[in-house]
Amino acid sequence: MSEGFAFTLRTPHEVVFDEAVDAVRLNTESGQAGLRPGGESLLSVVEPGLILVRQAETTRFAVSAGGLVEFDGQRCSLYTPFAAVGGERDVLAALERIQTAPDSELVARQQLGELEQRIVRELATRRPVPDVRRPDAKA
Repeated sequence: MSEGFAFTLRTPHEVVFDEAVDAVRLNTESGQAGLRPGGESLLSVVEPGLILVRQAETTRFAVSAGGLVEFDGQRCSLYTPFAAVGGERDVLAALERIQTAPDSELVARQQLGELEQRIVRELATRRPVPDVRRPDAKA
């Protein structure tokens, strides 16, 4: 049997997982991708969701908030804003924590989304839209 390949799961704050694996299955923009040692190179956007990590006779679960995967047949790196690895309960607990206590990156993304919506409204109406967070804002 093959030696496997190195799989690294990184967030901006930490390396969540960095071990040799036999296979990885994840969701990309174009569908599910199964990665195996010596496989074809891949650079793709990863959709948020479940990742299956196969090591020997064990399947581990990982979850990510989406990101970018880079694979060359011997090494695979997944860059994502959020990730968790472990058994089913570990992954579910990590998801619960992130949903109940959003971090600063999530808050920043929400604020950027609000800003984007405001810009779209301004462009559609061709006039400034008041900032609803500031009580002294004028139309």
